[in-house]
Amino acid sequence: MSMRTLVAAVSLFGALCCASVLIYARSGTSDAYHSTHSATSKADAASVASPKIACGNGSTGVFYGIAGHLEHHGAYGMSGHDLQISQLRDLGVTIYAQDVSSEQSAHMVANFARAAAKQCIGVLALVTPFEPEKRASEQETFERGYALGKTAGSLLKGLVTYYQVGNEYDNWTILGSDRSGEHPQDYDNARFMKARGSILGLIKGIRETNPDAKILLTSFSWLHYGFTDMLYAGTQPDGTRGHPIPHWDITAWHWYSNMGSITAAGDKNVNVLERLRDSYGKPIWITEYGVRPTHADPGGYLVGNEALKGFVSLAKTYNIQNVTLYELYDDQRYGGDGNYGVIQDDGKTRKSRFNTVRDFIKANPMP
Repeated sequence: MSMRTLVAAVSLFGALCCASVLIYARSGTSDAYHSTHSATSKADAASVASPKIACGNGSTGVFYGIAGHLEHHGAYGMSGHDLQISQLRDLGVTIYAQDVSSEQSAHMVANFARAAAKQCIGVLALVTPFEPEKRASEQETFERGYALGKTAGSLLKGLVTYYQVGNEYDNWTILGSDRSGEHPQDYDNARFMKARGSILGLIKGIRETNPDAKILLTSFSWLHYGFTDMLYAGTQPDGTRGHPIPHWDITAWHWYSNMGSITAAGDKNVNVLERLRDSYGKPIWITEYGVRPTHADPGGYLVGNEALKGFVSLAKTYNIQNVTLYELYDDQRYGGDGNYGVIQDDGKTRKSRFNTVRDFIKANPMP
């Protein structure tokens, strides 16, 4: 999880509240990634059935989720699977988002998923290679992504259906604080190519080993759909066209309390949800929503119009299928992203916001 990067990037925006083609052809991905997207109407996007996961002899929805970090240890290492599952069930969520950055963490997530499935809890795998921005080229990020994707898809097959490929790649590819992220020229060309290589490799690896997997595109935030536009069209920041196109099933996005309204964002009052729906015609998952630790009323924000209340009311209009709260436990003391949790870093002491969110979910069944 690159939450520190997100915090840094959003703070910058706070004031604003074909060589690669040949490489992929040699790698055997030309057919998979050079086809063009067909247009999808708003009606088509809205008609997609809400996803379900198995629950005993029946099924349950996946609208409410929360993030965790089994691979980061800290409170997650101190708290056993049974305790975490009981906390998730009490909160009322049915999806637990987890990082997968190595074979070791894939095994950890697989073990948790086996236990959680018995209690009607599913897992969203956030599959992200280690520091793709530091790799030498797009080819290298593709190969590393492909290897990790194959590992994750193989070890989690039959246990996990939903895979997010990468996390917040927008924040290390954007050029600086004077860029909104709405436009292709807001991004560094070489870094964008590395990010694209990682995404393409992850998708190829996951789908080769788990053909039934549902792919969530690497989550972006704020107004950074300029990045997604390029992936969708096969373009890049230097203006060239005809590049490999990753095909994804679900568009993922992040939204935090300092970003204001997701339907009236920034100086232009952009309706981000409308933009995502109309541009890509795919279901939307908010794979991180959260409240900054300095917020005066964290519980009120989380159940208010800019978070849960708003998401529930807008779910059918924009085909929002999941909203995942960041996160279960505080982790600043253990070198994590900060005290965003609904439970303190002892893994046991519940904050008042836990009960606030739980009561909201009880009163508002999944859309």
